[in-house]
Amino acid sequence: MNIWENIPKPIQNIGCLALEAMLLEANCAPAPGLVDRFNSGAHNDMDIYTFIKSSVALSSYMYNFAYMGYMHKGALDTLLAFIRPLGIEAEAAMFKATKGVNTQKGLIFLMGILCAAAGYVYRKYNIIKSTLVFDAVKIMCQGLVAKELGKLPNDRKLTSGERLYHQYGIRGIRGELEDGLPIIKDIALPAYKKAITLGATDDTLLIYTLLSIMTATEDTTIINRHNMETLATVQREAKALLESNQVLESGGFEEIKKLDKKFIEQWISPGGSADLLAATHFLYSLDEKYGSLTFMDETIKTGSPTCIAIKD
Repeated sequence: MNIWENIPKPIQNIGCLALEAMLLEANCAPAPGLVDRFNSGAHNDMDIYTFIKSSVALSSYMYNFAYMGYMHKGALDTLLAFIRPLGIEAEAAMFKATKGVNTQKGLIFLMGILCAAAGYVYRKYNIIKSTLVFDAVKIMCQGLVAKELGKLPNDRKLTSGERLYHQYGIRGIRGELEDGLPIIKDIALPAYKKAITLGATDDTLLIYTLLSIMTATEDTTIINRHNMETLATVQREAKALLESNQVLESGGFEEIKKLDKKFIEQWISPGGSADLLAATHFLYSLDEKYGSLTFMDETIKTGSPTCIAIKD
């Protein structure tokens, strides 16, 4: 018996695309302050091998997130609660693979939601377009900030997310998701596509997109390690590199290597931006493989599930 025969190819493959995105983000170099294939960035407890082990351990969970989204029959605003227990299991698998090191806890949250949303979108539309995924994520995560960060706990120490929200009003990745990921939609994906049209590939494409994200995101990894002033400096430096156009030119990585060295010395790690980079590549891949009208026509011809209407 073929256990896959009743599961559409896109749902089978979403986990693979998520794994690819996680590995590409971890490997692209030089990534200022981040673990990459050249060095461990501003980290002393992890390296590229830690990320490879972590990413592989998470790959089956990403498929399961997609499958749960695909099979979910309830309202879309109940999907996040439905996949939460799987997220907890994925965290445990990550820590087991890394011997207790937190490599991708934030990315589990972000990518898990995206995979589930992609599965849900395919079930409903027979197509997976990033625009539809953004809309689905927004409904999935409505009220998330108030629910998880709004009330001050009386019986425990504040988490870093709670502290930043109450101290600075920073909503972090929860706010991004609640808003439908505007940094990816309005900044990262356009930058990614622009770099492709200019002939960028591999490291150049990913680093250009990473810097574009760094200019705009309120990276909580940076703020937790340092402060708002450091974040503003990082945003300015990323913007200056982009405006110089050196990133897309031959030999342009020399200035990025200098920035990497500086971030390592100052212990600056734009980890939140790295998560958004992985998500950007993932969403671009979904658009390319499963987001066209041609793909929709082909799936209908081959007998994939027809569109169903689900009221939210």
